[in-house]
Parts: sequence; C-alpha cells; structure tokens
Amino acid sequence: MKTPKPKQWAEQEVRRLVRLARQGVGTSRIAADLGRHAGSVRRMARTLGLLLKK
Repeated sequence: MKTPKPKQWAEQEVRRLVRLARQGVGTSRIAADLGRHAGSVRRMARTLGLLLKK
C-alpha cells in the first residue's frame, strides 16, 4: 500500500499559519484550525522560521 503524498500548503494556509503564530496561538489549535496534523504545522513553521507555542 502506498503512503499518500503530503497535502500541499496553499498560500492562504501559510498566511493564516503566520498570523496565528504571531498571535501566540498554540500548535494544536493552529493544526485544528487548518485541518492539518500538528507535525505538519510544526514542519511548515520551521521552514518559515516561525516559533510556535506548544
């Protein structure tokens, strides 16, 4: 069985991630808001150079 490809990040999702991270929203809440896994949110935040609260 193949593993599914990771879902690409839309520009709108990236902007929302940046905005929520700057507001101090935690990783799990951002993940729920974006409909993504927490690990995916952490990985994208690291790629963008953002610090997230746990």
